[in-house]
Amino acid sequence: MLWQQKCKMSPKKGSFMAGIFSIFFTIQSLILDLNQKFSFGTDPNKFNIYKEIHGVILWTFRHKNNIIIFLSITTLLASCFLLYSVCMELYLGIFFYTLWIIISEIIYFSLVLVMSQVIQPPFLEIKYYLWICQISHMLLHAFWLPFVITYGYHLFKSPHYLTKKRPHTKQQSEIISENWSQMGITANRKFT
Repeated sequence: MLWQQKCKMSPKKGSFMAGIFSIFFTIQSLILDLNQKFSFGTDPNKFNIYKEIHGVILWTFRHKNNIIIFLSITTLLASCFLLYSVCMELYLGIFFYTLWIIISEIIYFSLVLVMSQVIQPPFLEIKYYLWICQISHMLLHAFWLPFVITYGYHLFKSPHYLTKKRPHTKQQSEIISENWSQMGITANRKFT
C-alpha cells in the first residue's frame, strides 16, 4: 500500500502507534474540552459567549461535559483494547476501535456544529478555534485508520497467520512413547 510505503511502517506497527496516539490525544482533548468557559466576568458585567438557547441545544450545553467524559472514557477503553488486540493478534478489537472512532468523530463533529451556530458575533474567533481543533482531530485519526483497517483485514482474511507462530503440540501417543523410551522400554515391545 502506498500510504504504508511512504510512512515506512507495517500495518501492525501503525495499528500499535494508532492506539498510543489515540490514548494521548484523548487525554489532551479531555483536558482542553472540560476547561472551556461559557461566560466570563463578574456578575453585573458578565459576558456570555453563546446566544440564548432552547430545546435540544440547551440540553446539549447542559450535558456537554458528561458527553465529552463518556466519549473520552470509551475512546480510551477502545484504544487499550486495540493495543491488546494488536499484541494478541485479534481482529475483533481492531474492528471495535475502527467503528468507535468513526462514531465518536461524528458525535464530536455534531457538538462543534451545534456550538458554532450559537456563538455571539463578538466571539467568532472561538468558532474558528473549535473548527480548527475538530478538523485536526479528524485528520489525525484519519491518518492512522488505514493502518488499522489494513491490519484488521489481514488478520481476518488469513487465519493461518494466527497459528504460524505457535509451537507444534505433541500428541499424547508421542509423549507416552517418549516416556517409555526414557525408561528403556521400547514402544514396539510386546509383553507376553
